[in-house]
Amino acid sequence: NYWNAASFPNPSSYLHFSTFQGETSADISFYFKTLTPWGVFLENMGKEDFIKLELKSATEVSFSFDVGNGPVEIVVRSPTPLNDDQWHRVTAERNVKQASLQVDRLPQQIRKAPTEGHTRLELYSQLFVGGAGGQQGFLGCIRSLRMNGVTLDLEERAKVTSGFISGCSGHCTSYGTNCENGGKCLERYHGYSCDCSGTAYDGTFCNKDVGAFFEEGMWLRYNFQAPAINARDSGGRVENSPDQQNSHPDLAQEEIRFSFSTTKAPCILLYISSFTTDFLAVLVKPTGSLQIRYNLGGTREPYNIDVDHRNMANGQPHSVNITRHERTIILKLDHYPSVSYHLPSSSDTLFNSPKSLFLGKVIGKNVVLAESKSELRQSNIKGALYCAVIPVAVNLEMQRERQRGWLGQEIRAEVDQLRDKAYILCQKVVKNKKDFWV
Repeated sequence: NYWNAASFPNPSSYLHFSTFQGETSADISFYFKTLTPWGVFLENMGKEDFIKLELKSATEVSFSFDVGNGPVEIVVRSPTPLNDDQWHRVTAERNVKQASLQVDRLPQQIRKAPTEGHTRLELYSQLFVGGAGGQQGFLGCIRSLRMNGVTLDLEERAKVTSGFISGCSGHCTSYGTNCENGGKCLERYHGYSCDCSGTAYDGTFCNKDVGAFFEEGMWLRYNFQAPAINARDSGGRVENSPDQQNSHPDLAQEEIRFSFSTTKAPCILLYISSFTTDFLAVLVKPTGSLQIRYNLGGTREPYNIDVDHRNMANGQPHSVNITRHERTIILKLDHYPSVSYHLPSSSDTLFNSPKSLFLGKVIGKNVVLAESKSELRQSNIKGALYCAVIPVAVNLEMQRERQRGWLGQEIRAEVDQLRDKAYILCQKVVKNKKDFWV
């Protein structure tokens, strides 16, 4: 019922319904959006009595009626235009004691009823939604029209009325921002939906973490360009890019976002390898602090970013956002302000030929994290993140120059499989503590 709607294509368009039965009580609510500064929303007439709601100007909504004591009008004035093609909610009420009108969250306007006189609203004509009888009708869209608790089926009536369009378009104009993390708003017949397939998130509004529980020995590898290679490690999974046969351009910029929690250090959270010596690694050092290592060539040693003043292996969830554009790196951790870093002037600006992305640990003969091979081996042996200790939630989105989003989509599907496997393995550890998984 919330999206039951009709579009009014011209000011002379109207829908008609049975006479509104609101003798002693009327409760009317609906949403509208329009680009015009005027128009009658609805009207029902009697011999002398009437009830009407209209947009009187770009900033005024009027609720008027007459129960036999003379016309009464209540007006709500908005500080901003209401003909902005955005949804606005109107609520009008009338009973024997008072009448009121509210638009969106603007202050409600109330008018007390006279202590003497008529109190019954006697109507005889049909209820007209939109202009009728030569009045200036409404041009736009109305949805979710409820009168005394009953939703009027605007959609069905529009289907059998010439010149009308069931439903409304342009929902994304008003609600598109609800799709978070790069989710794409899609127009639907009864509203809108968020397409999260190009992101590393899930849920109705693309704001639900896609996570996995990593046990010792578990890892996830995603191949960007390499041919398929069977994983020899029973705990590992390999996923190949559907576009892997094509030549991918080198990266002048990337954005990587993920969240994690662990109590184990050291560990490798994320590693991106290449067909050259270029790599990116995100580590938790033995001290529990975070380190990011960039090697784009042109320098003897990788460029390290050390965040030594925070313990990231404290079992709490942490979010990491790394954005690089050529030599400028912006790092944001949790809710702390972003910090900028700059690669040395001798460093290259391109991440050449990205090959694979690893989560959990690194597998490969030629993998070297320059500062300490022993540290790398230690991290691999410990397996990064233990599910029996703390679950890890991993979100990832990598921005590429030519194509955006497929990485998150493929990793999401693969992590779902890994999560299912990890759940079974971890159940054996946790046993009867089922509430651990809530």
